[in-house]
Amino acid sequence: MRSRIVYYGRVQGVGFRWNVADVIKHFRLTGTVKNLADGTVEVFLEGDLEEIKDGKLAIEGRMNGYWITNEIEFKEGKSHFSTFSIIE
Repeated sequence: MRSRIVYYGRVQGVGFRWNVADVIKHFRLTGTVKNLADGTVEVFLEGDLEEIKDGKLAIEGRMNGYWITNEIEFKEGKSHFSTFSIIE
């Protein structure tokens, strides 16, 4: 399973990407996190659906107070990533 999550709020310049990477290392997930030009942060997560949901909840708990809302979409398919990384 693959997911794309976009976080809105005060999510750039506050260590959001590094915190996401730190949270995700405790899950069996791969993917990426990066800042987008519009001031949002995009997170791709790949793995088991329940693991993705748990990882998303953990990100949101850690970064509570910085993100206001998010959009998520799920897609079936093969993994595109072998690790989780921050895209600069």
